[in-house]
Amino acid sequence: MNKVKHQPGDLVYAPQSSLLHTGGKTIQLGEPTLLLVLKDKEGVWADQTFCPVLYEGKRWFALRKDLYIPRRKHGDKISRGGEERK
Repeated sequence: MNKVKHQPGDLVYAPQSSLLHTGGKTIQLGEPTLLLVLKDKEGVWADQTFCPVLYEGKRWFALRKDLYIPRRKHGDKISRGGEERK
């Protein structure tokens, strides 16, 4: 299980077949996608199951367990501020 707590402004990777939810509508991603993590409307992370993300210009909610920190070709994770972390 992915235990990383993504912060607003993070770029996260959502694998193919991940589900996104908004306003009673659910879609399934057809290909791996990079998403931008948004701030919760209340400014707190009340729901530990879903994460607000930007997809095609709209606010969606993705399952946190489906989101991963992107990796460079050599396997290092990309961290906040552009520095690499192992």
